[in-house]
Amino acid sequence: MSITTKRGDQGFTDLLFGGKVSKGDPQIEALGAVDELNAVLGLARVAMDGEAAESIDRIQNWLVTLMGELATPAGKEAEYEKAGFGRIADEEIRWMETWSASIEGDQKFKGWLRPGASGGELAARLHLARTVARRAERRVWEVSDEIASASLRIFLNRISDSLWLMARKSEDE
Repeated sequence: MSITTKRGDQGFTDLLFGGKVSKGDPQIEALGAVDELNAVLGLARVAMDGEAAESIDRIQNWLVTLMGELATPAGKEAEYEKAGFGRIADEEIRWMETWSASIEGDQKFKGWLRPGASGGELAARLHLARTVARRAERRVWEVSDEIASASLRIFLNRISDSLWLMARKSEDE
């Protein structure tokens, strides 16, 4: 199968399990924002090692799952589940909350720094990822509840919180 199918040349794109929507549809805007978040997280991950890099990798895997959920048209959920694809659920949200708490620890962050002011490239990459996560969350809020569950929205919110904490912590190191 070729990547260059030319099916999108007229401004439409395919969804999973059938269906076609405009490339400007809120569902596609949300998918694109989450895809961009995954790419920007890759920029941060290559500047990390150890547990932090493993955590970002885990989140990137979950973002692929999230994109699968977003790419499924309303009414096709049974086909999505039958295909064996995962879902973002409370377990992933709890993991994000626990991870954020471990980053924050007993830190007392004061004020809002200008990203890059500390000169740390990793912090700047994490701040960029945080802002893309916020945009992805806003785009997912524009998608119908039938497609974007509350879990997807909450998960993206937790990602941006965690990235803010990681960026601030790296600025202080």
